[in-house]
Amino acid sequence: MIDWEATQREVTGYLQDLIRIDTTNPPGNEIEAARFLGGVLQREGFEPRITESAPGRGNVTARLRGGTQPPLLLLGHTDVVAAEPDKWTHPPFGGELRDGYVWGRGALDMKNMVAAELMVTLLLKRQGHSLDRDLIFAATADEEAGKGDHGPGWLLDHHPAQIEAPFIITEGGGADLEVGGARFFTCQTGQKGICRFRATTSGRPGHGSMPHDENAVLRLCRSLGGMQGVQLPLHSSATMAAFIEGVAAHQDDETAVLLRQVLDPRHSESALRQLSIEEDLKAELRAVLRNTASVTMLQAGSKINVIPASATAWIDGRLAPGQTQESFFAELRPHMGTAVEIEVDQYSPPLEAGADTELYRTIVAVMGTHVPEATVVPAISNGGTDAKHICPRRPDTQVYGFMPYRQAPGEEEMMLVHGHDERTSVENLLFATRVLYDIVRRFCGLGQEE
Repeated sequence: MIDWEATQREVTGYLQDLIRIDTTNPPGNEIEAARFLGGVLQREGFEPRITESAPGRGNVTARLRGGTQPPLLLLGHTDVVAAEPDKWTHPPFGGELRDGYVWGRGALDMKNMVAAELMVTLLLKRQGHSLDRDLIFAATADEEAGKGDHGPGWLLDHHPAQIEAPFIITEGGGADLEVGGARFFTCQTGQKGICRFRATTSGRPGHGSMPHDENAVLRLCRSLGGMQGVQLPLHSSATMAAFIEGVAAHQDDETAVLLRQVLDPRHSESALRQLSIEEDLKAELRAVLRNTASVTMLQAGSKINVIPASATAWIDGRLAPGQTQESFFAELRPHMGTAVEIEVDQYSPPLEAGADTELYRTIVAVMGTHVPEATVVPAISNGGTDAKHICPRRPDTQVYGFMPYRQAPGEEEMMLVHGHDERTSVENLLFATRVLYDIVRRFCGLGQEE
């Protein structure tokens, strides 16, 4: 039998240690996290592999040998986004444990899951049971910067044997939702695509004291102004249909009808306005059901008294399942006009895995024992995960995002991803560890821990 109190202390310690390694990307410095994790794994009898895709950009993998069934990969990234220390209650890289919470950058995205997956791997090794498939642990670099040139994509290109697996569990799902008094946990089976681009206008340069009508900055402003308040066409998908139907099945008749109308372009907005659900969920549904474009950066000029010859905006585009770069710009271009030149910086297609697999059914079954009153529903993420670097290279790979998190009424933790005062409760860290442990045990042929 596992001593779960001791396990809680151990996995909490791993999370604290990981947070104290500053892996802000850029520059990353994930090699220090890889060495730390490699040391833990080596002490437990593993033979970890540490590789650098570039100086300081480290990845670590380890394999627990099993039978002949296809391997399962537990995947997490160790890089984090930047933090502004002066705006935090506790230091972002202190890993402090206060009032039952571990504070720090990465506590939710996603050093908590790296720690949980490490703990699961160690527990299974210590148990000494014979798995029916290999279990692979991987903690990789460079997810947060978007392009992922140094993480799992690089490993598949240069060291594929380390992480090649048809089934992967990583970040992106596990959200605890309540709709109409019914409780749900999401399992991410897909994610929106990425189409990040620059929009540039050209004009006639000149002295700031002599205004004219060929100002590149004003031309850019007019182009961007055309995007204000625009809602692009609705695009449903098999996953979103399953999500809506899964939630609707547990609602009263009126709410169920409104939920199903959310997928109908003729009634979607009216139905969302009438639904008695959280505004955050309404916003997520609006975004995930269509292509979106957000202006995030601007650049023009170098001196106050000079009218610049060009002006540029950086725009973060996200594509609904089934959409492409071409269909996205066909929708967006009419709102921007022809004066702006578009150049794509980064593109990755939307992803959608099936929910009719042994691993998905295992997730559903295990959650049914841990939280019997809740239903697992498939979901599409508005954000991206490392799946975008894996699936284009290995299209048959089934990647599921699942890190279950129990949200108590009034708690704000899950709203703090990439924000100030990011933190996770020790209770939730242990909960996720126990659930993931049971999922892996069951999927690897051991059944569920009693």
